[in-house]
Amino acid sequence: MAALDQTIVSTALKSVVADLGHQDLVPWIGSAYLFTAAPFGALYGKFADIFGRKWVFVFALVVFELGSFLCGIAPNMATLILGRAVAGVGEVSGIFSCVLIIISDIVSIQDRGKYQGMIGACFGLSSVIGPLIGGAFSDHVSWRWCFYINLPLGVITVATVIAFLPFPIPEGSMASKIKRIDVFGIITLFASILCLITPLQLGGSVWAWNSAQTIIMFVLFPFCFAAFVYVELRIASDPIVPAGMFLNSSVPALLVVALCMGAGFFSAVYYISLFFQVVNGDSATSAGVQTIPLVFGVVILSIASGIYISKTGNYKRFYYIGPVFQIIGASLISTLNKDSNTAQKIFYLLIFGIGCGSLVQTRVLGIQASVPPKFIAVVTAISQTCMTLGGAIGVAISGTIFNNVMSNDVSNYPNLLSAVAQLQSHGIPADPTEVLSLSGMIKESGFLQNATAASEELGLVFNNAYKIAYLTLLVYPIIILIMTFFITQMKFGGKA
Repeated sequence: MAALDQTIVSTALKSVVADLGHQDLVPWIGSAYLFTAAPFGALYGKFADIFGRKWVFVFALVVFELGSFLCGIAPNMATLILGRAVAGVGEVSGIFSCVLIIISDIVSIQDRGKYQGMIGACFGLSSVIGPLIGGAFSDHVSWRWCFYINLPLGVITVATVIAFLPFPIPEGSMASKIKRIDVFGIITLFASILCLITPLQLGGSVWAWNSAQTIIMFVLFPFCFAAFVYVELRIASDPIVPAGMFLNSSVPALLVVALCMGAGFFSAVYYISLFFQVVNGDSATSAGVQTIPLVFGVVILSIASGIYISKTGNYKRFYYIGPVFQIIGASLISTLNKDSNTAQKIFYLLIFGIGCGSLVQTRVLGIQASVPPKFIAVVTAISQTCMTLGGAIGVAISGTIFNNVMSNDVSNYPNLLSAVAQLQSHGIPADPTEVLSLSGMIKESGFLQNATAASEELGLVFNNAYKIAYLTLLVYPIIILIMTFFITQMKFGGKA
């Protein structure tokens, strides 16, 4: 449910704008979610320790449901953005972190791989088929069902958790628990994450990359982060991120793995879906169907790696296997074009999916095995937050590279350049970097004499930008391979 909601909205945006208007506010739909999901995600581990697993989980579910309800009934764009912000408080980092924390409490570490492997498979499956479902709802029912679908699922989940999850409430009064909250840590953490996320999300769309506000936010980030570190080390009596959990090199290395996994995975899914829609001319629904081989690879390897780790206890080898398959898969996917056959598309996406599936949950198992039991909740939540942040960073970097290549290459294609100029002269806001919108404008304009030639040239420009953007994704698995040398294979129980 939570993973599905991350990506289901992407293919519904066109219908949302047609219904609610305010195209200029579209970037805030995704940004509002990340502005709350990223900073709150890091808190769930500590809150689960203070207030108990069960009721923190229920809180995350209820808040997510409230946000989904607000989005579904939204009469205007402002309400939709508010709903996404509310949903972000409870969504991926909260719900996923709580699920993984609860599994670590009720399942022995020897058997944890099997269960977390299934959770990883659900995450991969939902993340990739989200655009397919979103497109189907938008094309055949209403974009509002992208959010309504969460309501019955959420009600069933909340009722099940309350009725059947036998977690006792931690001892102590509510006042004593509230006193344990690291207020200054929360303030400096929120400031750090927002100073990083805000320019990454709004730069290049709402704000120019060289605008004063973008530069100021990036400059403030290291100072806010330094303040957070100081608070955690010197001021907080019960810090959000205890220094004691960094007792070996494996923990920071695996947090970097989580960042890179998020950056590579979400960028790859976004651009392969865009490729099928622009180059092949597929609908959003058809583009989702084309990504099934990637889904298959993620699901199979998530489950298989979990079973293997449960039997052998060896997880480190997947930190070699995963990046190698990602490098091969991304390199092959970057070569796709309109003439590529079905076998190539299936094989290339399957290879990349195998790489992602090898890492999606082994990173969690590895980091949980690297800390004492008292730190498992905190380190699990922080790992999930790192993956969310990685997704934001990766998509922003790839998007900037993609847009720059698109803008520079348009001048080399006269028919496309002429079509953009004609559209703009008719008051149509044609932007070469908004490829899906521009493709639709060219096909539906009715007054462009060179529409067919312009569409073909747009496909060529896109294919070149797509290839370069995809090749930049190779940086992330390479970093993961480097980090692997700092990861120690632990025996289950926290010892090497």
